[in-house]
Amino acid sequence: MKGGRAIWLGGVLGGCTLVLLLAPLFAGGYWVRLLTMVFMFAVLAESWNIVAGYCGYPSFGNVVFFGIGAYTTCVFMVNLGLPFYVGIFAGTLLATGYCILLGFPILRLKGHYFAVATLGVAEATKELVSNLEDITKGSEGISLPLIAGDIGTIYVIFYYTMFAIMILTILATMFISKNRIGYAFRAIRSDEEAAATQGINTTRYKIMAWAVSAYFTALVGGIYAYWTAFIDPEGVFSVHITVKMMIMCLLGGPGTVLGPILGAFVFEILSEFIWGAFIYAHASFLGILIILIVIFMPGGFMRFAYERLSIASLFKNIQINRV
Repeated sequence: MKGGRAIWLGGVLGGCTLVLLLAPLFAGGYWVRLLTMVFMFAVLAESWNIVAGYCGYPSFGNVVFFGIGAYTTCVFMVNLGLPFYVGIFAGTLLATGYCILLGFPILRLKGHYFAVATLGVAEATKELVSNLEDITKGSEGISLPLIAGDIGTIYVIFYYTMFAIMILTILATMFISKNRIGYAFRAIRSDEEAAATQGINTTRYKIMAWAVSAYFTALVGGIYAYWTAFIDPEGVFSVHITVKMMIMCLLGGPGTVLGPILGAFVFEILSEFIWGAFIYAHASFLGILIILIVIFMPGGFMRFAYERLSIASLFKNIQINRV
């Protein structure tokens, strides 16, 4: 039964991957841009899942790493005249280092204290960036030079770049979930004190989880800055980005590999269609939909599907035994 389910799941994932790989060949510019945004938020949701879903530490300030990645890339390219890959490397390095420095004091907090502290860090960093006008141009934002070439080709390049980062994030999460690191994360989520008594260095593993999350968040932040060619503090340090990645993860299923990815696709595409159908009330309709999903599927899509499949298998086995 498990082998059949694995084959079925592998076939579905392979088919979806093939469709996404070929999508730019038959989809218009609108869909290419929309799916690129979906891939970006899938990475953000999966990154948040590593520290919140697996380790049990819900960060309300993960957007700070997105903003650091975006601004560092812009500053290196515009102010220093360095190529994109140098800027994005510096952005991920700075964001990861910033995360590690913050991790030692902040990850000693728990629950809502940790959540509020991370939110405060994000807001403080945004204000710092806004006031460094000589470097970041302040609240006016900073513009990058436009990429030469056909706009359709440029969109396709960023499409495949974001897609590749999403696949890389999925593979990293899959590796973590099957590794002793993932077992340590889950032990901390279940009972941190018990994990410590078993010899797990909880502080080190929590920092590790947050650092991996920060790395991928900063990576797509830098790519997003180059893609849009303009950023400002209100845009890349917005708490709404954190809220969206949290909702996507919770909808799909925290603590699972594919849950946040599924949540990102469902939420972002539904948001786009609901916005188009209900221009003035799209937020209300989307909010009601999220409430219904949370009520009837509190563990997210993945857990709901797993339980339904398990129940179906159980009844099938019962019928076979009766015969």
